[in-house]
Formats: sequence, C-alpha cells, structure tokens
Amino acid sequence: MIEDEDQKLIDEIIVLSQLSNHRLREQTLELIDLYTKQKKKTANIKKNHEYFIKQVQKRDGNMFAAKTKKDKMLKQQSKMAAMGEMMDAVAHQWKQPLNSLSMMNDMLQDDFKDGLVDEAYVQDMTETTHTQIAHMVSTLNEFRTFFRPSKDNQEFSVDACVESVQILMKDELIKNNINVNVDIKDSITIHGLINEFKHLFLNLFSNSIDAFNEKDIKTREISIRTYMDDNKSIIEFEDSAKGIPEHVIADIFKPNITTKQDGKGTGIGLYMSSQIVNKHHGKINVKNTDSGALFSITIKN
Repeated sequence: MIEDEDQKLIDEIIVLSQLSNHRLREQTLELIDLYTKQKKKTANIKKNHEYFIKQVQKRDGNMFAAKTKKDKMLKQQSKMAAMGEMMDAVAHQWKQPLNSLSMMNDMLQDDFKDGLVDEAYVQDMTETTHTQIAHMVSTLNEFRTFFRPSKDNQEFSVDACVESVQILMKDELIKNNINVNVDIKDSITIHGLINEFKHLFLNLFSNSIDAFNEKDIKTREISIRTYMDDNKSIIEFEDSAKGIPEHVIADIFKPNITTKQDGKGTGIGLYMSSQIVNKHHGKINVKNTDSGALFSITIKN
C-alpha cells in the first residue's frame, strides 16, 4: 500500500519525466515501478511478521494455559492422596481411644453391679474419658485445619508446624516403630501458608515410612533439625532408610517419579513439596548419607 506522501512524490517525478526526453522518461517509470513493488513487498513482509508474532503469542498462551491446568491437576491429585493418608492416620488414632471408651463403658456396668462404683471411681473414670476424648478432638482439629482452605499468608513457626504433623502421624509412627528426634537449634519463622508446609512434612514422613517398610529396616530413625546460617533458614529432614537409588535421586523432584512399588506411589508428592518450597522463596535438595536420605530446605530471610 502506497502512502499519501509517497504517491505525491511519484506524481511529481512523473510530471518531471514528461518534460524530459523519452529515454529518461522510461528509466524514471521503471524506477517508480521497482519502488512500488518494493513497497508492496515490504508491506507483505511486515504483515507476515505481524501474523507470525501473533501465532507465537497464541502458542505461548496455549502452552501457559496447559501448564497451569497440569499444575492444578497435579495439586489436586496430591491433595487427594494426602487426604487418603490423613484419613487413614485419623482412623488409626481414633481406634485406640474408641476401644478404650468401649471397654470403660463395659467396666462401668460390671463394676456397678459388683458395687464397686463410688465417687472416687466416677471421678477417675470421668478424667480418663475426658483424656481419650481430648485426644480424639485434637486429632480431628488438626485434620480439619490441614484441609481448611487458607488464602492469606501469615507468620508461622516451623517447630509448631512439625509438632502439628507429629500429632496427626502419632499412631502411624508408633505402629511402625519409628523414633522421631527434633532438634530446634534456632526457631525459624516463615511468612506463608502453614497448611502447605504441613503437607510438605506429611509427604516426607509418609515417604520415610514406606521406605522403612519396603526395605524392612530394623532401626527406624527420623531426625528433623532447624538452624540459621547467615541470612538463611535451614530445615533438615533425615531418615535411616538407606537412601534413594542413584538412578532416581537426580530426578526425584520431577512429576511422576517414584521409588515405590507399582500401585503404591503417585510420583507427585515430592514434586508438590518442591513447588511449596519454591512458592515460599526457598530451595529443596536431597542427598544420600551413610544412614539414609537427607532433605535440606533453604529459605532466605
């Protein structure tokens, strides 16, 4: 497309060429024709370039939308897997106090018939009952808090987060004969979503439990350490489950990577854990030690 100023210039050249000799006029017209073709060619190139840019932008938009959809799906899968594990943990923790309450109810009836029930007996039975119920309520509250949506970031301490997850996993840890050592050298406070960090620790605990059982480890230890190093907060999670296979460890934080037996692992737990750490402006790494796997979380203050 020829712009108005270009057309005006061409018209002036044509007028001048008409005043010149025939040969000069022909050469001038040839130059005008070349110029016009070049302008059209440039316009087409510009048009094609703009089309190409739009296609690239469209492709990038589609890729971003697909990635966002995939991340949401993985997050939902991870949440559902965690919910199943949590419900199983709650069921284990409720089983013992429910059995105790049932036994105490039977004892109360028998002891009443035998004339053994007095004020001191009732007081002792009441305290024991309240203790069992308090344990169940505590477990239920932790379960509800874990899955309650939280959109607002807040300050929370890592040691309180670890303690909360230990309450949820208490009976599971006891059942699997796992000893947990927590060494809080420096109290670490993080600004973010505490439920997401609970999810992270739940994944680490669950992976260690599975590794202990699959490898039939006799001495089962989990150590959690927190300390400050310059302006960085360090959280370490180490188990004695003999480590992660070397052919897997480099890709352990990628989606769909699992060391568990077929049908037992989703391959998204550690991927989601890494996403949680990244979201809180940190990094998570893992290496094998003499006893097992050591996960190290580093967060800048």
